[in-house]
Amino acid sequence: MKRIKATLISLSYLAFIGISSTYAPEISAVKINCESPVHRGKHKDCVDKDGNPRRKELIDPDTGLSVVELESDILWNRVPKRRKVPYGQIVKLVSGFDKSIEYVVYDRNYKFSYPYESTVFTKWSTDYVRGLWSLKAGCGLLACSYGYETAGGEIPSPLEIKFAGKTYSLYGDDGIFMLPNAFVNDVKNAKSYDGLSIRVDKTVVPIGEETVEKMSALYKKSIKQWKIPKINIAIKSIKEKPSIREIAGGSLPSVVTVKAGSSQGTGFFVTDDGKLITNRHVVSGSYNKEILIETVSGRSYKGKVIFVSRDDDFAIISVSGTNLPKALPICYSNYPTAGEDVIALGSPLGLSNTVTRGIVSAVRRSGNDFDSIVMAGSSLIQTDAAINPGNSGGPLLNENGEVIGVNTFGKTSSEGLNFAVSIVDLLQRIKVKRPGGLDSFDMKLNSCGNKFN
Repeated sequence: MKRIKATLISLSYLAFIGISSTYAPEISAVKINCESPVHRGKHKDCVDKDGNPRRKELIDPDTGLSVVELESDILWNRVPKRRKVPYGQIVKLVSGFDKSIEYVVYDRNYKFSYPYESTVFTKWSTDYVRGLWSLKAGCGLLACSYGYETAGGEIPSPLEIKFAGKTYSLYGDDGIFMLPNAFVNDVKNAKSYDGLSIRVDKTVVPIGEETVEKMSALYKKSIKQWKIPKINIAIKSIKEKPSIREIAGGSLPSVVTVKAGSSQGTGFFVTDDGKLITNRHVVSGSYNKEILIETVSGRSYKGKVIFVSRDDDFAIISVSGTNLPKALPICYSNYPTAGEDVIALGSPLGLSNTVTRGIVSAVRRSGNDFDSIVMAGSSLIQTDAAINPGNSGGPLLNENGEVIGVNTFGKTSSEGLNFAVSIVDLLQRIKVKRPGGLDSFDMKLNSCGNKFN
């Protein structure tokens, strides 16, 4: 018995001084309980890089991801200190109002250049990045806790992001920018951290490595694959070269305001059975909930997103109800040419039933300058007809009142540089056939594929 006790004491002593022994039992790692008073907000595994407590993660039953659940109706940039946003974790946002769900990753990073410090807060989803920034002056060499803010607010448009050697210029409103599908795929397929950074006010700020890792995991498991719906475009009877007043009067009943949560934009009916087109960024984050559709007459309908194109920034909503608005005539046989008169309809800044007029400045094939907006090779219609926030998703009409494009964005740093994606390209993307058939040859159709009264 004494020999056994001596052996145990010897083994304990060897373990104490760090000398291994073939006779020493294997000691398993102790799991840290971050909810305990001992470790909460103190242990390295229980805090993020800023020293904030990490939120407890749960396995999400819908995606299999390890997530933190938060209430989405609380503004992420207005959360009290006692409920700080978790950085570098996948967050499942659940609305207490309508139970809608969104998955995001938050990040906060700094760029110090004596005596200034730039701080950027970003929120990354599968569809968009949203950001705030601030610039402090009077900073010391080690910290900026006593500095004073000289500039800041929502990240201005355009926003430049760089990843895997590629740079994207993103155009957005209210600090929200849609992410190009090419960028999402690069992050999703990244084998290792490849230096994600953004440029704000001429300052390049890096995004955290842990944030990018979580974004990659999120993009792999939470992006929905949409089935292409069946869309039938009809030949419409139109008046040849009507007045602006006649075009507005005949078209506005088919143009609607789309309200998807806190987002608002424009849409228009393309079929008589209740299918309408809008921009993807108008309904982003609202794919699994009802969309409110309001018409010029004041009637309201409920809609549901049935298709989203991540390559060309458009979505299709199916609207249910009685006495639905009729579809607008579609120019599905040719592209416009420079100098043609055009009309943009929509709800800029919430002002529904707005009509603006201009000309086609050019028709361009998207390349490096626009690959963050549409798929390379798509046709973009450049116009000087005013397109403002809220016009997104509305129709761009030709002089006969036929849809030639979907208003998408304006270059905020310039005047008169506004863009619409060609309706021809969008419909071809979802394999919509030209209207009519053999019988249409006897209808004496115009160059767009419709017939004059």
